[in-house]
Amino acid sequence: MMLNYHKKERQRAMNTLISKRKSTIRSFLRRYNKHVVGLLILILLFGTVFIFVLPSIDLEFMAFSDVKPQKLDRISEYTFRKIIGYGYEEKIYVKDTAEIRSRLEADSMIFGDISFTVKFIPYELEIAFKESSPLFTLMSQRSDTVPIIYSDKGKIYPYSTNAADLPVVDANNIGDISLATNFLMDIKKNDALLYSRVSQLIPRMAEKQITVFFNDVDFKTVFSLEEDYWKTAFRYYRQLTRNMRNLNINSIAVLDLRFKNLAFTKEKEGGL
Repeated sequence: MMLNYHKKERQRAMNTLISKRKSTIRSFLRRYNKHVVGLLILILLFGTVFIFVLPSIDLEFMAFSDVKPQKLDRISEYTFRKIIGYGYEEKIYVKDTAEIRSRLEADSMIFGDISFTVKFIPYELEIAFKESSPLFTLMSQRSDTVPIIYSDKGKIYPYSTNAADLPVVDANNIGDISLATNFLMDIKKNDALLYSRVSQLIPRMAEKQITVFFNDVDFKTVFSLEEDYWKTAFRYYRQLTRNMRNLNINSIAVLDLRFKNLAFTKEKEGGL
């Protein structure tokens, strides 16, 4: 009898708990019923717009409500508008994106890939790109002239910057300046720390060599003009200089890395 009594009590407690849970759920649904219905209607409305309305709209003749870059560092919104050639008051359509891309690619401050993203609500055009940055300063023939700074796009950098932090390039013609740009971009991409140690660069296409002075050694290093070999040469330079520090690095005047898998050194006159 006692066992039956406890069993009935447990069943009664369980029924009471279930009844309370059901009551709580019903109360919750009644309280938020309007919100749930409103949300469902909103989802249905958006679904209808995306499935039936948007496909029927000819976006070629629909102007963007806004056109903006995703991120700007040096360039201002006003300058950005000048680059793309459209003022704030002018309407921009999908058909205009090809012209905008062309103008961005041609500008000295725009570097790298350019991508467009169309947002439908609101109907906006977002443009992503990378701003060019200072790469080197051109060695001046006169001490009283302002240093000319080139960007990673190989063009004169239009903003002021600290030239003391940049490698100095000794070049007198367009071909050598282009060679310096390619070489420094390659070293910056593959070994940024090594790029930061470049003190002076002497590119000479006529002599088929690039001479580099690094600020942590007192000898010069000679590289070839073969772009495919530069990455390997940078790594090779790292390995050689590590080993040389254990030997007598102070006796070296020139480290020649123009030849694949070979390194030649020229000793300083008198040797040390």
